[in-house]
Amino acid sequence: MVYTERAESQVGLPHELENVQQFWNTEACGTHFIEEAANKKEFYDQYARFRYLTAWHIPELIPFAEANGKKVLEIGCGNGADAVQFAQHGALYTGVDLTEAAINATREHFSLRGLSGQFQIENAENLSFQDNSFDMVYSHGVLHHTPRPETAFAEVHRVLKPGGKAVIMLYHKRSFNYLVRIMTYMRARVLMKIGSRIFRWSKDRKHIHDGQYLALRDNRKNTIYQAHYENFLKQGWSYLSPSNFVHHCTDGPDCPYAYVYSGKEAKKAFRDFSHVETAVAHFPLRKYPGLNKIPLGFEKYLAKRMGFHLIVFATK
Repeated sequence: MVYTERAESQVGLPHELENVQQFWNTEACGTHFIEEAANKKEFYDQYARFRYLTAWHIPELIPFAEANGKKVLEIGCGNGADAVQFAQHGALYTGVDLTEAAINATREHFSLRGLSGQFQIENAENLSFQDNSFDMVYSHGVLHHTPRPETAFAEVHRVLKPGGKAVIMLYHKRSFNYLVRIMTYMRARVLMKIGSRIFRWSKDRKHIHDGQYLALRDNRKNTIYQAHYENFLKQGWSYLSPSNFVHHCTDGPDCPYAYVYSGKEAKKAFRDFSHVETAVAHFPLRKYPGLNKIPLGFEKYLAKRMGFHLIVFATK
């Protein structure tokens, strides 16, 4: 097992990126899905099983096998599950993230697997790598969380070698999750909470504790609506506008940024690439109690049409 450490800090981050770093540094992304594990190896085993059971499209659509012998950059490495897939398929892997939590988790994951890689803290909007450095750049569910995603897309293009491939997952605007769950159901629940406290807003504003919900990730918990209510008290009715509300409903109410894209918008955002294709995936019905008997084929049918993950395959 060999790995290389690089600079572990970003000096002088813009204020909006400091907020992003603070939010995501509470834990490596996805940690909350595993409630109990006997040891670290078991945790990473459980996490990988959960990830590829619910996000079955990752091993189906992400070209891990094509990475053999190639220099691969992953932007946003989380707990390192996909990183391990690249390394096990022979990639020369570099993982970057804005947070120490993710870098430390991925490094630990590699160490437990006896794998080689390089890990460092980076700002996706201003990567430290030279032009034309990588054969592949991969990012799954990360670049839509930076304040200026298109700046990050330009950085992906810059660090790719000519003919190199980018595989980037973004949140899908034409999805059931965005249109029905977030924009309709969740906003209605927040409005109900606001209405139930209509004569107590002034009093409630005195008891808001900033940062209390930073680590809150699970949108199924009722606590989430108290957090949304407090955000409303701080921001007013603009909190519920579609362009703002979505930021706080994908990964936690204190998440600073979470942009969504249609297929047309994604192709426009990657217009500097010579060839761009997209695929839609992720409609994880079977992870919910009572729905685990639904056939996988039916879930795949829905995922291709209304899934929340828009995967961009772009060639430089």
